[in-house]
Amino acid sequence: MQKSFVKPLVAALLALALLFALGFRLGHPQDGLSNALGSAKSSLVIYHKTSSISVGTKVFSEADAPAKSPVLALVTAVNGDQVDLQVGTQLVRVKHSQISGKLLAVVPFIGSIISVVGL
Repeated sequence: MQKSFVKPLVAALLALALLFALGFRLGHPQDGLSNALGSAKSSLVIYHKTSSISVGTKVFSEADAPAKSPVLALVTAVNGDQVDLQVGTQLVRVKHSQISGKLLAVVPFIGSIISVVGL
């Protein structure tokens, strides 16, 4: 019986390690764009680490104080090393290096559970 769950567990861990090596990440935004299923804080996001950002791209990024960080945002302008982001109803300017990656998917409601735990 013990061997029946070892193979799937090892396969899942190897798949996660491969996805991580390919640049796929999981994040929990503290502020930002909301969707029909709730706020950004009540969700988890799957994003891909990348350095190519263009206007209109949804990104997962760190933000400078006093904004809550990290945030789920929409890129409104790219000027050299500076990137303008729309975070909810605010506009925020961050350095290109503060952007973690492009948004791939939003997993609603899981962030609420993680907030209760304190992550």
